[in-house]
Amino acid sequence: MTMRILFTLGLILCLAQAWVVIQQPGPAGFSLSNELNGSGSPIYQEAFASNQATKEVHSAGVVELSNGNIRAVWYGGSREGHKDVAIYTNVWDASTDSWGKEHVTIDMKATRHGTGRYSRKLGNPVITRGPDDNLWLFYVSAVGGWATSSINLSISKDEGETWEPPRRLITSPSFNFSTLVKGKAVQFADGTIGLPVYHEFLAKFGELLRLDANGEVLDKSRQSWGRDSLQPIILPYAEQHAISMLRYAGEPPNRIMIQSTEDAGLSWPSPVKTALPNPNAAITGLEINHGKQLLMIFNNDPEERGHLTLAISNDQGASWKPIHIFELWDKHADYDNQGYSYPSLIQTQKGDFHLVYSWNVRKIKHIHFNRSWLESKL
Repeated sequence: MTMRILFTLGLILCLAQAWVVIQQPGPAGFSLSNELNGSGSPIYQEAFASNQATKEVHSAGVVELSNGNIRAVWYGGSREGHKDVAIYTNVWDASTDSWGKEHVTIDMKATRHGTGRYSRKLGNPVITRGPDDNLWLFYVSAVGGWATSSINLSISKDEGETWEPPRRLITSPSFNFSTLVKGKAVQFADGTIGLPVYHEFLAKFGELLRLDANGEVLDKSRQSWGRDSLQPIILPYAEQHAISMLRYAGEPPNRIMIQSTEDAGLSWPSPVKTALPNPNAAITGLEINHGKQLLMIFNNDPEERGHLTLAISNDQGASWKPIHIFELWDKHADYDNQGYSYPSLIQTQKGDFHLVYSWNVRKIKHIHFNRSWLESKL
Protein backbone atom coordinates (compact mmCIF):
# COMPACT_ATOMS: atom_id res chain seq x y z
CA MET A 1 0.00 0.00 0.00
CA THR A 2 2.80 2.38 0.91
CA MET A 3 4.54 1.90 -2.43
CA ARG A 4 1.23 2.42 -4.27
CA ILE A 5 0.62 5.67 -2.41
CA LEU A 6 4.15 6.89 -3.14
CA PHE A 7 3.78 5.99 -6.81
CA THR A 8 0.47 7.84 -7.03
CA LEU A 9 1.91 10.90 -5.30
CA GLY A 10 4.92 10.82 -7.58
CA LEU A 11 2.70 10.62 -10.68
CA ILE A 12 0.57 13.53 -9.49
CA LEU A 13 3.65 15.57 -8.72
CA CYS A 14 5.21 14.92 -12.12
CA LEU A 15 1.98 15.93 -13.85
CA ALA A 16 1.74 19.06 -11.73
CA GLN A 17 5.36 19.98 -12.40
CA ALA A 18 4.72 19.64 -16.14
CA TRP A 19 2.38 22.65 -15.86
CA VAL A 20 3.16 25.55 -18.16
CA VAL A 21 1.67 28.99 -17.67
CA ILE A 22 0.45 30.35 -21.01
CA GLN A 23 0.52 34.04 -20.18
CA GLN A 24 3.19 35.46 -22.45
CA PRO A 25 4.82 34.51 -25.77
CA GLY A 26 8.19 32.76 -25.59
CA PRO A 27 11.38 34.72 -24.92
CA ALA A 28 12.86 36.82 -27.71
CA GLY A 29 16.22 35.12 -27.30
CA PHE A 30 19.18 34.99 -24.96
CA SER A 31 21.11 38.16 -24.13
CA LEU A 32 24.82 37.57 -24.79
CA SER A 33 27.98 39.15 -23.36
CA ASN A 34 30.02 41.81 -25.13
CA GLU A 35 33.26 40.91 -26.89
CA LEU A 36 36.22 41.87 -24.70
CA ASN A 37 39.92 41.36 -25.30
CA GLY A 38 42.49 40.97 -22.58
CA SER A 39 44.62 44.03 -21.82
CA GLY A 40 47.15 44.91 -19.19
CA SER A 41 49.03 42.55 -16.89
CA PRO A 42 47.50 39.22 -15.85
CA ILE A 43 45.65 39.30 -12.51
CA TYR A 44 45.06 36.23 -10.34
CA GLN A 45 44.25 36.81 -6.67
CA GLU A 46 42.91 34.55 -3.92
CA ALA A 47 41.13 35.52 -0.70
CA PHE A 48 38.36 34.36 1.63
CA ALA A 49 34.97 36.05 1.49
CA SER A 50 33.87 34.58 4.82
CA ASN A 51 35.38 35.22 8.25
CA GLN A 52 34.33 31.93 9.91
CA ALA A 53 31.39 33.47 11.73
CA THR A 54 29.78 30.02 11.50
CA LYS A 55 31.20 26.52 11.81
CA GLU A 56 30.11 25.53 8.30
CA VAL A 57 29.42 27.46 5.10
CA HIS A 58 28.27 26.27 1.69
CA SER A 59 26.77 27.06 -1.70
CA ALA A 60 28.02 30.56 -2.56
CA GLY A 61 26.65 32.95 -5.17
CA VAL A 62 28.09 36.22 -6.47
CA VAL A 63 26.94 39.37 -8.28
CA GLU A 64 28.51 42.65 -9.42
CA LEU A 65 27.24 45.80 -7.74
CA SER A 66 26.56 49.08 -9.55
CA ASN A 67 29.77 50.63 -8.17
CA GLY A 68 31.98 47.78 -9.39
CA ASN A 69 32.20 46.02 -6.04
CA ILE A 70 31.25 42.36 -5.64
CA ARG A 71 28.61 40.91 -3.29
CA ALA A 72 28.74 37.25 -2.30
CA VAL A 73 26.04 35.22 -0.57
CA TRP A 74 26.05 31.76 0.98
CA TYR A 75 24.38 29.80 3.75
CA GLY A 76 26.08 29.13 7.04
CA GLY A 77 25.41 27.59 10.43
CA SER A 78 26.53 24.85 12.78
CA ARG A 79 25.82 22.26 10.08
CA GLU A 80 23.75 21.83 6.93
CA GLY A 81 20.04 21.64 7.64
CA HIS A 82 20.31 22.91 11.22
CA LYS A 83 17.79 25.42 12.54
CA ASP A 84 20.52 28.05 13.04
CA VAL A 85 21.39 28.17 9.32
CA ALA A 86 20.93 31.60 7.71
CA ILE A 87 21.82 33.32 4.43
CA TYR A 88 24.99 35.37 4.85
CA THR A 89 26.49 38.10 2.69
CA ASN A 90 29.70 40.08 2.34
CA VAL A 91 31.09 42.71 -0.06
CA TRP A 92 34.45 42.87 -1.82
CA ASP A 93 35.69 46.43 -2.23
CA ALA A 94 37.31 46.83 -5.65
CA SER A 95 39.25 49.93 -4.58
CA THR A 96 40.97 48.19 -1.66
CA ASP A 97 40.83 44.62 -2.98
CA SER A 98 39.49 43.43 0.35
CA TRP A 99 36.42 41.83 1.90
CA GLY A 100 34.42 43.34 4.72
CA LYS A 101 32.74 41.48 7.56
CA GLU A 102 30.00 38.99 6.78
CA HIS A 103 26.53 39.34 8.27
CA VAL A 104 23.13 37.66 8.10
CA THR A 105 20.84 38.92 5.36
CA ILE A 106 17.92 36.46 5.73
CA ASP A 107 17.29 33.95 8.50
CA MET A 108 14.66 31.37 9.40
CA LYS A 109 12.47 33.86 11.23
CA ALA A 110 12.38 36.28 8.28
CA THR A 111 11.61 33.40 5.91
CA ARG A 112 8.70 32.12 7.99
CA HIS A 113 7.31 35.63 8.42
CA GLY A 114 7.68 36.62 4.76
CA THR A 115 6.30 33.42 3.23
CA GLY A 116 3.73 32.72 5.94
CA ARG A 117 4.91 29.11 6.02
CA TYR A 118 6.79 26.88 8.42
CA SER A 119 10.41 26.17 7.42
CA ARG A 120 13.12 24.16 9.12
CA LYS A 121 15.93 24.35 6.54
CA LEU A 122 17.50 27.10 4.42
CA GLY A 123 20.02 26.74 1.61
CA ASN A 124 21.34 27.35 -1.92
CA PRO A 125 21.21 31.14 -2.38
CA VAL A 126 21.48 32.44 -5.95
CA ILE A 127 21.91 36.20 -6.45
CA THR A 128 21.44 38.08 -9.72
CA ARG A 129 20.56 41.42 -11.27
CA GLY A 130 16.82 41.39 -11.92
CA PRO A 131 14.95 42.85 -14.91
CA ASP A 132 14.05 45.84 -12.70
CA ASP A 133 17.81 46.49 -12.14
CA ASN A 134 17.47 45.57 -8.47
CA LEU A 135 19.26 42.66 -6.82
CA TRP A 136 17.23 39.46 -6.67
CA LEU A 137 18.06 36.78 -4.16
CA PHE A 138 16.64 33.30 -4.68
CA TYR A 139 17.10 30.66 -2.00
CA VAL A 140 15.62 27.38 -0.85
CA SER A 141 13.57 26.65 2.25
CA ALA A 142 12.27 23.22 3.25
CA VAL A 143 9.76 21.87 5.74
CA GLY A 144 11.59 18.54 5.98
CA GLY A 145 14.28 17.05 3.74
CA TRP A 146 15.51 18.93 0.67
CA ALA A 147 12.89 17.11 -1.43
CA THR A 148 10.24 19.23 0.36
CA SER A 149 11.85 22.51 -0.72
CA SER A 150 10.38 25.62 -2.28
CA ILE A 151 12.17 28.59 -3.85
CA ASN A 152 11.87 32.00 -2.25
CA LEU A 153 12.62 35.41 -3.76
CA SER A 154 13.74 38.52 -1.89
CA ILE A 155 14.51 41.82 -3.66
CA SER A 156 16.90 44.59 -2.63
CA LYS A 157 16.54 48.12 -4.00
CA ASP A 158 19.77 49.38 -2.40
CA GLU A 159 22.38 46.95 -3.78
CA GLY A 160 21.91 44.43 -0.99
CA GLU A 161 22.06 46.67 2.07
CA THR A 162 18.45 45.82 2.94
CA TRP A 163 16.06 43.20 1.60
CA GLU A 164 12.30 43.04 1.21
CA PRO A 165 10.43 40.20 2.96
CA PRO A 166 10.86 36.99 0.95
CA ARG A 167 7.98 35.40 -0.93
CA ARG A 168 7.60 31.91 -2.30
CA LEU A 169 7.68 31.41 -6.05
CA ILE A 170 4.64 29.67 -7.51
CA THR A 171 6.12 27.03 -9.79
CA SER A 172 3.21 24.59 -9.83
CA PRO A 173 -0.58 25.00 -9.57
CA SER A 174 -1.01 22.30 -6.93
CA PHE A 175 1.96 20.61 -5.29
CA ASN A 176 4.16 23.69 -5.10
CA PHE A 177 7.15 22.00 -3.48
CA SER A 178 10.26 19.98 -4.32
CA THR A 179 11.67 22.83 -6.41
CA LEU A 180 15.28 23.84 -5.70
CA VAL A 181 17.75 26.26 -7.24
CA LYS A 182 21.55 26.32 -7.66
CA GLY A 183 22.48 27.50 -11.19
CA LYS A 184 22.72 31.23 -11.84
CA ALA A 185 20.06 33.03 -13.84
CA VAL A 186 20.39 33.87 -17.55
CA GLN A 187 19.15 37.04 -19.20
CA PHE A 188 16.71 37.17 -22.11
CA ALA A 189 16.69 39.96 -24.70
CA ASP A 190 13.07 40.86 -23.86
CA GLY A 191 13.98 41.74 -20.25
CA THR A 192 12.79 38.51 -18.65
CA ILE A 193 15.18 36.15 -16.90
CA GLY A 194 15.60 32.39 -16.96
CA LEU A 195 16.16 30.53 -13.71
CA PRO A 196 17.41 26.92 -13.91
CA VAL A 197 15.78 24.79 -11.20
CA TYR A 198 15.53 21.11 -10.32
CA HIS A 199 13.40 18.59 -8.39
CA GLU A 200 14.29 15.80 -5.99
CA PHE A 201 11.01 14.24 -4.77
CA LEU A 202 10.86 10.63 -6.10
CA ALA A 203 12.73 11.85 -9.19
CA LYS A 204 15.59 14.15 -10.16
CA PHE A 205 15.13 16.41 -13.16
CA GLY A 206 15.80 19.94 -14.34
CA GLU A 207 13.54 22.77 -15.53
CA LEU A 208 13.97 26.33 -16.74
CA LEU A 209 11.66 28.97 -15.27
CA ARG A 210 11.09 32.31 -17.01
CA LEU A 211 10.27 35.26 -14.76
CA ASP A 212 8.99 38.74 -15.53
CA ALA A 213 10.10 42.05 -14.02
CA ASN A 214 7.85 41.46 -11.01
CA GLY A 215 9.38 38.08 -10.24
CA GLU A 216 6.30 36.16 -11.38
CA VAL A 217 6.74 32.85 -13.21
CA LEU A 218 5.59 33.30 -16.82
CA ASP A 219 6.29 29.77 -18.00
CA LYS A 220 8.70 26.89 -17.63
CA SER A 221 10.20 24.18 -19.78
CA ARG A 222 11.11 20.67 -18.72
CA GLN A 223 14.78 19.87 -19.31
CA SER A 224 15.10 16.26 -18.24
CA TRP A 225 13.28 13.22 -16.88
CA GLY A 226 14.08 10.34 -14.55
CA ARG A 227 16.09 10.13 -11.37
CA ASP A 228 19.64 11.13 -12.22
CA SER A 229 19.91 14.75 -13.48
CA LEU A 230 19.81 17.92 -11.42
CA GLN A 231 21.27 21.41 -10.89
CA PRO A 232 21.38 22.51 -14.55
CA ILE A 233 23.40 25.50 -15.71
CA ILE A 234 22.52 27.32 -18.94
CA LEU A 235 25.31 28.49 -21.28
CA PRO A 236 23.96 30.50 -24.26
CA TYR A 237 26.11 30.88 -27.37
CA ALA A 238 23.60 32.51 -29.75
CA GLU A 239 20.26 34.26 -29.43
CA GLN A 240 18.25 31.04 -29.79
CA HIS A 241 20.93 28.51 -28.93
CA ALA A 242 22.37 27.32 -25.63
CA ILE A 243 23.66 24.22 -23.95
CA SER A 244 22.76 23.03 -20.49
CA MET A 245 25.24 21.11 -18.36
CA LEU A 246 23.73 19.01 -15.56
CA ARG A 247 24.98 17.29 -12.46
CA TYR A 248 24.60 13.52 -12.70
CA ALA A 249 23.34 11.50 -9.71
CA GLY A 250 22.89 8.06 -11.25
CA GLU A 251 24.89 4.87 -11.51
CA PRO A 252 28.61 4.97 -12.49
CA PRO A 253 30.39 6.06 -14.54
CA ASN A 254 29.96 9.53 -13.02
CA ARG A 255 29.98 12.10 -15.80
CA ILE A 256 28.59 15.60 -16.40
CA MET A 257 25.51 15.56 -18.66
CA ILE A 258 24.79 17.88 -21.58
CA GLN A 259 21.81 18.92 -23.71
CA SER A 260 21.04 21.80 -26.07
CA THR A 261 18.20 24.09 -27.09
CA GLU A 262 17.56 25.77 -30.44
CA ASP A 263 14.54 27.85 -29.39
CA ALA A 264 15.87 29.89 -26.44
CA GLY A 265 15.06 27.23 -23.88
CA LEU A 266 11.47 26.39 -24.86
CA SER A 267 12.37 22.78 -25.63
CA TRP A 268 15.22 20.44 -24.70
CA PRO A 269 16.19 16.94 -25.87
CA SER A 270 17.13 14.35 -23.28
CA PRO A 271 20.59 15.00 -21.77
CA VAL A 272 23.45 12.64 -22.51
CA LYS A 273 26.67 11.95 -20.68
CA THR A 274 29.86 13.77 -21.66
CA ALA A 275 33.39 12.46 -21.16
CA LEU A 276 33.89 14.87 -18.24
CA PRO A 277 34.15 13.12 -14.84
CA ASN A 278 32.29 14.58 -11.88
CA PRO A 279 31.53 13.17 -8.41
CA ASN A 280 27.82 14.11 -8.31
CA ALA A 281 28.70 17.74 -7.54
CA ALA A 282 27.51 21.19 -8.62
CA ILE A 283 29.10 22.99 -11.58
CA THR A 284 29.13 26.55 -12.89
CA GLY A 285 30.01 28.35 -16.10
CA LEU A 286 29.32 31.24 -18.45
CA GLU A 287 29.65 32.35 -22.03
CA ILE A 288 32.23 34.93 -23.11
CA ASN A 289 33.07 36.80 -26.31
CA HIS A 290 29.43 37.04 -27.40
CA GLY A 291 29.04 33.27 -27.13
CA LYS A 292 32.17 32.34 -29.06
CA GLN A 293 33.65 30.60 -26.02
CA LEU A 294 32.18 28.83 -23.01
CA LEU A 295 33.78 28.42 -19.60
CA MET A 296 32.94 25.76 -17.03
CA ILE A 297 34.23 25.07 -13.52
CA PHE A 298 33.70 21.60 -12.10
CA ASN A 299 35.14 18.87 -9.90
CA ASN A 300 37.25 16.96 -12.41
CA ASP A 301 37.17 13.59 -10.64
CA PRO A 302 34.55 10.80 -10.67
CA GLU A 303 34.62 10.19 -6.91
CA GLU A 304 35.96 13.13 -4.88
CA ARG A 305 35.43 16.91 -4.67
CA GLY A 306 39.14 17.62 -4.29
CA HIS A 307 39.94 18.64 -7.88
CA LEU A 308 38.37 21.98 -8.91
CA THR A 309 39.10 22.70 -12.56
CA LEU A 310 38.51 25.42 -15.17
CA ALA A 311 37.77 24.22 -18.70
CA ILE A 312 37.00 26.05 -21.96
CA SER A 313 35.02 25.09 -25.04
CA ASN A 314 35.41 26.67 -28.47
CA ASP A 315 32.78 24.50 -30.16
CA GLN A 316 29.55 25.11 -28.21
CA GLY A 317 30.27 22.42 -25.63
CA ALA A 318 31.09 19.59 -28.05
CA SER A 319 34.54 19.34 -26.47
CA TRP A 320 36.20 20.84 -23.38
CA LYS A 321 39.84 21.61 -22.65
CA PRO A 322 40.93 21.83 -18.99
CA ILE A 323 43.20 24.87 -18.69
CA HIS A 324 43.70 25.43 -14.97
CA ILE A 325 43.35 23.67 -11.62
CA PHE A 326 42.10 25.99 -8.87
CA GLU A 327 42.30 23.42 -6.09
CA LEU A 328 43.84 19.99 -5.68
CA TRP A 329 43.64 18.08 -2.42
CA ASP A 330 46.72 18.05 -0.23
CA LYS A 331 46.54 14.61 1.33
CA HIS A 332 49.03 15.68 4.01
CA ALA A 333 47.15 18.79 5.15
CA ASP A 334 46.36 19.15 8.85
CA TYR A 335 42.63 19.72 8.34
CA ASP A 336 39.78 17.40 7.44
CA ASN A 337 39.34 17.41 3.68
CA GLN A 338 35.73 18.23 2.84
CA GLY A 339 36.41 19.29 -0.72
CA TYR A 340 36.10 22.35 -2.94
CA SER A 341 32.60 22.53 -4.30
CA TYR A 342 29.50 24.44 -5.37
CA PRO A 343 31.28 27.11 -7.45
CA SER A 344 29.70 30.26 -8.87
CA LEU A 345 31.35 32.38 -11.58
CA ILE A 346 30.56 35.82 -13.03
CA GLN A 347 32.20 38.25 -15.44
CA THR A 348 32.04 41.95 -14.61
CA GLN A 349 31.27 44.84 -16.96
CA LYS A 350 34.96 45.60 -17.41
CA GLY A 351 35.73 41.95 -18.19
CA ASP A 352 37.20 40.57 -14.95
CA PHE A 353 36.06 37.24 -13.49
CA HIS A 354 35.07 36.46 -9.92
CA LEU A 355 34.73 32.90 -8.64
CA VAL A 356 33.40 31.89 -5.22
CA TYR A 357 33.07 28.36 -3.82
CA SER A 358 32.95 26.26 -0.66
CA TRP A 359 36.44 25.61 0.70
CA ASN A 360 36.30 22.50 2.88
CA VAL A 361 32.84 23.62 4.05
CA ARG A 362 34.69 25.96 6.43
CA LYS A 363 35.18 29.08 4.33
CA ILE A 364 33.95 30.71 1.15
CA LYS A 365 36.91 31.24 -1.13
CA HIS A 366 37.13 34.03 -3.72
CA ILE A 367 39.35 34.03 -6.80
CA HIS A 368 39.64 37.14 -8.97
CA PHE A 369 41.25 36.86 -12.41
CA ASN A 370 41.17 38.96 -15.57
CA ARG A 371 41.05 38.38 -19.32
CA SER A 372 44.82 38.66 -19.68
CA TRP A 373 45.32 35.84 -17.19
CA LEU A 374 42.67 33.73 -18.91
CA GLU A 375 44.20 34.26 -22.34
CA SER A 376 47.62 33.30 -20.96
CA LYS A 377 46.16 29.87 -20.14
CA LEU A 378 44.80 29.22 -23.64
